[in-house]
Amino acid sequence: MQENEVRTELVIPAPIDDVWRVLVDFASYAKWNPVMEYTQVDGVKTRVKAAKGTPFERDFEGEITSMEPYALTSQGGDPETFFGRHRWELSEVDGGTRLVNAEEFTGTMAAGVLAQTRDVLVAEFDAFNRALLEVVAC
Repeated sequence: MQENEVRTELVIPAPIDDVWRVLVDFASYAKWNPVMEYTQVDGVKTRVKAAKGTPFERDFEGEITSMEPYALTSQGGDPETFFGRHRWELSEVDGGTRLVNAEEFTGTMAAGVLAQTRDVLVAEFDAFNRALLEVVAC
């Protein structure tokens, strides 16, 4: 893991296609995801509400940069000060699907912001992962 990266992983006991279908159904995030609402604005541009209902709740705009089979990437922020490149990668493993949920941050504020918020972000990523597991396993 890179210094300016937050990364979590989880094995979901479900077929990769089932996990992928839920992961890319952004309109349904508000129904199952306790930490994130993800709205596509025009197919590529997005609006995100992260850390819903917590003191760390934040709204931001971004864009989906890739939606290849089993790898979803998005990005957003100000490239000069604080910019995030997020990726969700799925791979088949014995017992189901491995989810890697990671984001790399760049910009002049990245190191300082991560020094203060890394634990919060890891908890958000873990909550996302567990919620995805629960909705797919149902």
